[in-house]
Amino acid sequence: MFDLHPIQYAKPWAIFWTAAVLAHGYMDYSFFRIWKRWSRGIKTGASSTLNFRGVLRIWIAEVLFQRQLFGLSSTRWVVHILIFWGFLSLALLSLTTCIVAALGILDVYGAARDFFSSGRGHIFVKVWGDSSGLILLIGLTAASVRRFLLRPSQQITEQTDAVLLLFLLWLTLSGFFLEGLRLSLVSPDLARYSFVGRLFRPPGSYTIAQLQPWLKACWIVHAFSGVALLVYLPHSKLLHSISAPLVIACNAAAEFEREDIYWPDISKHRATGSRKD
Repeated sequence: MFDLHPIQYAKPWAIFWTAAVLAHGYMDYSFFRIWKRWSRGIKTGASSTLNFRGVLRIWIAEVLFQRQLFGLSSTRWVVHILIFWGFLSLALLSLTTCIVAALGILDVYGAARDFFSSGRGHIFVKVWGDSSGLILLIGLTAASVRRFLLRPSQQITEQTDAVLLLFLLWLTLSGFFLEGLRLSLVSPDLARYSFVGRLFRPPGSYTIAQLQPWLKACWIVHAFSGVALLVYLPHSKLLHSISAPLVIACNAAAEFEREDIYWPDISKHRATGSRKD
């Protein structure tokens, strides 16, 4: 969404940032209301002797590595972890490039933008973005195949599941198409680092004037799809990706104090932070 790329073309930044701020405000307000409702059942007043190392181990195991899901199904775990880490990595990339761009605009560290747009840092950005996008695309494709083609008998596909999967696929593929258009205007030496995006390059050779309308249209579609995701997120199943870390972090203290043993198989899934470890 926030590209640090040597190809420059007109973008409706004023409209985009207005929509992004409004969408983010709506998302934050929705999360606050949901969290306020959920937090009523969370135990407060944890012991002052809390073992923060044990709590941190619980949080890492259950949030970053999703241990409980692995205990239920290794196949579901692989698909879910690909989507989770791919999405999280792309979000971190957008945040990083946004900060770098802001520093360049404010002239706090003007060399940062040049370094990441055309210097050696550009290689890092391209490899990071394409790797994360590929991981997310593989996870979404596998989830779609499992849900629509190889659906287990006990799995029920709701309309919201289909909408969410298709929306994330659209967002991922539109990003690669935008990258492909930009790569058609750069040298092969620079394009080779975008090892996935270059597969989406249009055939033939073009000038910036010829691709300007397409670049702008594709950017608008991709960027505002990201804005729409902010509005849709509180009402989608992606909500648990944000709420789960908060709930687990709050419950970890009580779980550590009780020395809980996790299901489904208590003999194999003892709490990561248990004092018996």
